[in-house]
Amino acid sequence: MTSTPTANADGSSSDVQTYFSKPEHLYPALDTNNDIPTEQFISACNGIAEFVGFLGTAFTPVKNDIAGNVLKVKTKYNLDRENCSTVQKLVETDLSQHGGRMGIPTEGLLWLKRGLEFMLELLTLMVSDYKESKDKKKTENLVQTIRKAYEMTLKRHHGFVSKQLFKLVIHAAPYRKDILKAVALGQEGKEDLCIDHIAAHLGNFRANVNSLVQLYYAKGLETPPASTDGSR
Repeated sequence: MTSTPTANADGSSSDVQTYFSKPEHLYPALDTNNDIPTEQFISACNGIAEFVGFLGTAFTPVKNDIAGNVLKVKTKYNLDRENCSTVQKLVETDLSQHGGRMGIPTEGLLWLKRGLEFMLELLTLMVSDYKESKDKKKTENLVQTIRKAYEMTLKRHHGFVSKQLFKLVIHAAPYRKDILKAVALGQEGKEDLCIDHIAAHLGNFRANVNSLVQLYYAKGLETPPASTDGSR
């Protein structure tokens, strides 16, 4: 299968493929109702789970958690594709079948959403740190980046033990250059292109996450953080 040319930051085209230029790893564009097409969403979430593997074996529990929650959503979707064609319909169907309470798919999606919030902020910070840093070597270590993303998202959902474990995991993170080489599918010297592809991926990723966040708030399935108004 021939790869589709991708656009460089300067508007020129490139046929160099990276992890985040593969269509199956991209989040869907949303319609005016912000409904999320379930099948493409599941595919993109599996892509995020695989990306977590680039962070090293210490992050295997995070990868497995995301993948496990994707599977819960996928299982529900495969059982009733007509009534679960969008994530919103899937949640509605699951709630109606459990007396307004979360079933396994909706609870799995809740924790998947939280994991996606973390990965979204991590990728956003990676891109901004890279683009804003004049000396790229000074921002190669991702410990502070991962810690900041965690504190912005997952930390408030974790108990004491999980927080302590995550502190240990963070310090096992690889350098950014190693992650970008993995994103480049092993190619050398493609850091700028990889960052551009990640950046191009973030718009739809954030729209999908925001739609999920608002869905769970609207259904009363999650409470907005006390320090914010619920917007992102």
